[in-house]
Amino acid sequence: MLVMNREASRGRFRRWLPRIGATAVGCILVGVAAGWMCYRYIPTWYQPAYVPIEDEQAARDELGAAFTALSRGMGRGETFEFIVRQDELNRWLVARHRIWPASKRWIPEQIEGPMIVFGEGEVILAGTWSGPGPRSVISIRVQVEADAGQLRTRVTSVRGGALPFPLGPIKRELSRLEVDRDGHPRPLLPDDTSILDAVEGAPLPRDISWSQPRGKFRVESLTITLGELRARLRPIKCKSRRSPRVAR
Repeated sequence: MLVMNREASRGRFRRWLPRIGATAVGCILVGVAAGWMCYRYIPTWYQPAYVPIEDEQAARDELGAAFTALSRGMGRGETFEFIVRQDELNRWLVARHRIWPASKRWIPEQIEGPMIVFGEGEVILAGTWSGPGPRSVISIRVQVEADAGQLRTRVTSVRGGALPFPLGPIKRELSRLEVDRDGHPRPLLPDDTSILDAVEGAPLPRDISWSQPRGKFRVESLTITLGELRARLRPIKCKSRRSPRVAR
């Protein structure tokens, strides 16, 4: 009797085994398909700016006006507010290589359609990955904190489309962005600050060098709201440029 029950159990298991295998394979395929769809997903907020050739001069004028405003604030020697708007910043990013060719290497060559999004207390850095492997919209969410006299950034998530990536391997890849393909340093952060330190929330330098007038300004506070970044800056160690005397 016991032998018969064992044989019956084995028979039922053999009959169910193909079904279990098929179900497992189906679940794996569904998971792979879902992951692929998530990876290829394009977020609704990802809309890189487009600057046609005939509008390059307007973008150049906007960038010049921003530099002029920053220089004038530095020249007054008093704390002032500097505003960066998301739409203007993204136009500069798209047309950067035509307005200022040296700035082309600021962004890795594998990234197309760069875009920056200002949210409530956070910044999203996004672009389309065009390097080895399938294309996808890569987005990095960065939380920005400016309190207690310190400025910190911390990466809260990295996604390919809607698919989250583990931060460990991403940190290693980000550290490689500090040099371009020719081995030249890429000036991503001021004062040679390590990208990896910034990702992990280490304090960032608050004193940033400026050339016109020559000196530095200190970031007193930083406020990020939807579509806009407001910074309170205080000039320090400014030296006004003087015209050379003409010998008579």
